Amino acid sequence: MILRLMMFLFLVSAFFCNALAQKLPKNDIVFKAMKSEMLRTMNKLQLDNLKKPYFVAYYVDSSTAYHVSASFGDIKNEKISVTRYGKVDIRIGTKKFDNSRYIGNNFHDYKPFGGSLPIENDYDAIRKSLWLLSDKAYKDSLQKYSQKDSYRQKRNIKEIYGDMTDEKSRIYIEAPKKPENFGFKDYCGKIKELSNLFRKYPDLKSSDISFVWGLDTVRFINSEGSLYKTHSRGVIIIASLKTQNKDGYAVLGSKDFIYEKPSDIDFAKLREDIEKMAENYSKFSRSENINFYVGPAIFEGEAASEFFNQLFVKNISFSPAPWAEKDSYLKYYYDIPKLADKIQMRIFPPFISVYDNPLQEKYEGTILIGNYKIDGEGVIPEKLELVERGRLRNIYLSRTPYKKFNKSNGHGRMTGDSFPTAGAGNVFINSEKKASYAKLKKKLIQMGRALELDYVVIIKSVKKYTDGQKYLGDPVLAYKLDLKTKMESPLNIVEFEGITMRALRDIVLTSDKSEVYNFFQSNPYTYSGGIYPTSIISPSAVLVGEIELKKTDKKPDKLPYLKHPFFSK
Repeated sequence: MILRLMMFLFLVSAFFCNALAQKLPKNDIVFKAMKSEMLRTMNKLQLDNLKKPYFVAYYVDSSTAYHVSASFGDIKNEKISVTRYGKVDIRIGTKKFDNSRYIGNNFHDYKPFGGSLPIENDYDAIRKSLWLLSDKAYKDSLQKYSQKDSYRQKRNIKEIYGDMTDEKSRIYIEAPKKPENFGFKDYCGKIKELSNLFRKYPDLKSSDISFVWGLDTVRFINSEGSLYKTHSRGVIIIASLKTQNKDGYAVLGSKDFIYEKPSDIDFAKLREDIEKMAENYSKFSRSENINFYVGPAIFEGEAASEFFNQLFVKNISFSPAPWAEKDSYLKYYYDIPKLADKIQMRIFPPFISVYDNPLQEKYEGTILIGNYKIDGEGVIPEKLELVERGRLRNIYLSRTPYKKFNKSNGHGRMTGDSFPTAGAGNVFINSEKKASYAKLKKKLIQMGRALELDYVVIIKSVKKYTDGQKYLGDPVLAYKLDLKTKMESPLNIVEFEGITMRALRDIVLTSDKSEVYNFFQSNPYTYSGGIYPTSIISPSAVLVGEIELKKTDKKPDKLPYLKHPFFSK
């Protein structure tokens, strides 16, 4: 029996080797090294009489990047980097129960096994690096499997949905994107000019402009026969600043401007956007205090996008909680998806519908950075209907099974330093109840007067990250709209009070215009720290029936004893 099994495994691995060899890109030394070491790991890696791997995957990311940053009209740093990073996933056991998703006691060690690889296409050097990573990963997998099995028995866990779904093997080789020639020094000068704009704003305490251009090639191969090779390119310009009001409360502002290539940058438009940002944050220095507010509010711009992201998108990105000896600590390290169990339930008003289509590359001429043709685990995505007339129909799924879902829907997102987790691609949020911004604002005023309020609130920016205890990041820039004078004035630091998923159902009306919000989504595991490109296409403004705001409990910082030297001349 053992001899027959060994012969079967040999024939399967030989067939796989021949089949895969025909599909590998010609003259791709990196893929050749990955395949060779993966087959050796599958066939020969075994310690004494312990379990062999049942699944192996390699992921290699090769990147070239140019970075320059400037502050107040002067260059802070400039560098070009070339890197190659690899990681390995080795599974012990079976798809029903393996070593994955177990933390134990050390939360900070819950990361994929990865490390730097040689940047030259040296077959032997790359294999050596992958061999060392595989050896560490295998030893850790054996230990984790034993610990996880003991944990299961100790806790008498009966409800197990499995650790990996069955999926078809896929081959996807993407044509390389031709890099665009541009002068590094020219763009260095342009970034310097942009940072010089902040010299007009004495209320800003600090300001920076960063420019990052990058090219990436990702290779993936697994023992089931899937492989892919993808290419990406992009430019990110980051404007960040800090201001402080008369009470000492500080506000940090940051905005990402994302482009596919340098020639797509409209520097005249970029200057306008950065100056508008600087003006908005400068107004905070003259902000007004409020103690408490209960009433309607408009979320506009990035605040509207983050409203949908934090309350909806992140909460249907199903990634099951890993097992930990101190599971009470998970609340500090893991964002629990709060809507995953609400399939077929109403989570929005009936005039809202949502779908995700990662295959779409642009929306009305704007690039969607959440687009991809194959996900991180080698599964091909399709258009996914998420919400139909307010009811949740689907959630994002990776190859990690969940209750009645035993198939991935192509949303296993990952990067070199993170485990694959279910996540969004391009999220399209559509409303059947919409109006112009002017009418939206008029409706806000009517609702405020009906409640006999003195003012209503417009929120233009919220924090992109929470402390894990809140559903939505607190306002960064919020304005009170006086119902008598119709004047807008900035609010001092305020916090949301008691905001929950209910806010999604409290949407009253949306704007008739949509905008693209390109950003980098963080995965739910704080300790692995991976981020992946995501796009949300949503109404540019949303009227919510009721929110609660309160004055912050945080203590202010001391104001500088001396004025900014440039503005004290």
